[in-house]
Amino acid sequence: MQQDITTSTALPYTTVKGRNEKRADPSTPDYELMNLFNLLKAREPELLRRLLNSCAALLLKDEPAVPGYQAEKERFLVKTGRHLTSVHISQVAFFYCENKTVYLKTKDDRNHILKLSIEEIENTVSPRDFFRISRQIIVSRHSIKKIIIWFNGTLRVDLMPGDHANIIISKLRAPMFRQWLGE
Repeated sequence: MQQDITTSTALPYTTVKGRNEKRADPSTPDYELMNLFNLLKAREPELLRRLLNSCAALLLKDEPAVPGYQAEKERFLVKTGRHLTSVHISQVAFFYCENKTVYLKTKDDRNHILKLSIEEIENTVSPRDFFRISRQIIVSRHSIKKIIIWFNGTLRVDLMPGDHANIIISKLRAPMFRQWLGE
């Protein structure tokens, strides 16, 4: 006999027709919470103790729980000739990639070569202060000179300092960019 299974949208359970039985549905966002609730309700102290110990071990680890996350950088070490210079994040206007080389542009219009990729920079700078407007450019909130509503839902951005003008933000990134600016 084949049983019909329907999913209720109101509860995070799968109801099996023909029986008075409910099972937790793993496709719902509350699945883990329901499992924890069932553990507390069942009062299985050993299982609950193991669960809480594993959660505490994750929280006390030095490494982040999210893979790939790095702490926000305060400074970037750049090479200028034979000298190493530390550039504070507040002096950064934007990062850009040109001819497979990543540059850091400071507010005083100096370019510095970085040995990081744009993706690595995006993961290490503060998302409150920096936004990736294209595949090649990550901008600081303070380096935006002018924003123009462009064609077909895109935006055109002029940056300061330097000659980076007429940068187009795609239709897909434009709403996220507007939301970021409004924060």
